Amino acid sequence: MTQKVLIVFGLFLLLCALSCGKSGKEELGKNELVRINDFSISLEEFRQMSENQPLEGKMRLLDEKGMRDFLENYVITREVLYQEAKKRGFDKNKEILQKVEDFRRAMIIDRLIEEVLKDKGEPTEGEIQQYYKENTDLFTEPLEVKIRHIVVNSEPILKEVLMRLSKGESFEKLAATFNIDRTREDGGNLGYIRRGQLAPSFAPFEEAAFSLRKKGDVSEVVRTPYGFHILRLEETRGTTLRPFEQVKERIRLFLQAKKRQEAYLTYVKEVKSKAHIQINESLWAREEQKEGKKK
Repeated sequence: MTQKVLIVFGLFLLLCALSCGKSGKEELGKNELVRINDFSISLEEFRQMSENQPLEGKMRLLDEKGMRDFLENYVITREVLYQEAKKRGFDKNKEILQKVEDFRRAMIIDRLIEEVLKDKGEPTEGEIQQYYKENTDLFTEPLEVKIRHIVVNSEPILKEVLMRLSKGESFEKLAATFNIDRTREDGGNLGYIRRGQLAPSFAPFEEAAFSLRKKGDVSEVVRTPYGFHILRLEETRGTTLRPFEQVKERIRLFLQAKKRQEAYLTYVKEVKSKAHIQINESLWAREEQKEGKKK
């Protein structure tokens, strides 16, 4: 793509030169591509601007028309608007200058942290395997769970059901009384379900079902397009440990983030220990008192 862009640049410059020659206006400098009032943009600067565009933007610069459009509708337009903003004094606006300074400081800090953590976050194969062996419960899921539910489509009825459950009324009887689906005939019995068996819109229902661990556990209220559900675990059938290769990348990313966070905190502690830091505690106390009065 780079070679093609350079060819287009050549054609583009030739057309610009012909255009300038016909206009009779003051000639531009040898490497001066465009002049906007007293501001000049060189060919090298224009190339840099085009190179800094995302891939989608670069794809539009593969012919003379795209290059010309980029010059007139992006480069020149931005500069004209910037000059107009400066005339109105926005370049000296305190709020804008503070945001610019905050952004500058954030970028500098990000670059520092990136440099400091550069080779400190990658877990070894042994660490990944050890985590897998020591946390098998995190990767063991029930193959099937048998669920009973109460499902209603009205908040007032839901409140009544929750109140009666809290008083110890039978889950099955409440399901038989209030359920809006056919499971009311069998006290809300849904039978066994497997992960991935339900439609995507029922993902919260599935997560709630598989988060129940012990027989008799009851879920929080779960909302689906069908209504409000309360789930109870009847039993589980079979468990399986997901193979190491299936969860290896997930573990790697988790350990990487953990190690980078630990390295970051260690580095911050080290930098702070070398700095001379003083806090005006009396001033801080007065400010705290002011805040307390406001509250």
